[in-house]
Amino acid sequence: MDELTALPQNALLESRIEICRLLVAISKAHHSISADIGSHIFITHILHVDLRAEHLVVSFCANKELNNIVLESDTLHFTGSYLDAHVSFDLTSPVEVLFNDIPAIQYPLPASMVLYHRRDCPRADIPADVSLRCIADEGGLMPFEARITDISHDGFGAIQYEGDINIEPGTRLKDCRIILPGGGSVVADLELRYTLIAIRPDGSAAHRSGFRFISKPEGLARLVAAFMQDLDKHA
Repeated sequence: MDELTALPQNALLESRIEICRLLVAISKAHHSISADIGSHIFITHILHVDLRAEHLVVSFCANKELNNIVLESDTLHFTGSYLDAHVSFDLTSPVEVLFNDIPAIQYPLPASMVLYHRRDCPRADIPADVSLRCIADEGGLMPFEARITDISHDGFGAIQYEGDINIEPGTRLKDCRIILPGGGSVVADLELRYTLIAIRPDGSAAHRSGFRFISKPEGLARLVAAFMQDLDKHA
């Protein structure tokens, strides 16, 4: 995973794309992840990671009673490792599913992950909302308000907008103005790659589209920093 070596030694990841890449790398390497449950340790493996559906699937362990406790636990704190790095993250709302005709556990993707090399995991305050305001297609025919909900360092991301706005995959949004934290903005052209229905916390429907920057803007590093913090710099 070349992307991992490009990240800081200690980082808080809130980019769904980067979180998925790290989870997929752990899965492909067949590394286990574990969670402490009282005096027991639940050890499992990541079977599948789905960015679009925003969930992952993990295996049951050999202890049936412990599996039942896991399914009844609203939240568990998992730790694992990849190469010489350690990771930690919370998983919530488990659901029993069949994966390749075998019982397994499905979780929504973690909202954040901490990647660290120190013996002790750095503490990090997680913002309630890391999305960025965006005036989409400002240079086109029909500008509209949107939120950028993810950006990765290689120029991919996700944008969320009202459910009554219908845009086909492949559409290019011109001169999208993304408002930077603390002031300023970055203007870039985006190409939509797919669109899904997203349900907001209040129950209303929105569209969420994956996108790529047609050319990487000069302010990409600052945009990415909103979703991936260098914990050593924030200590």
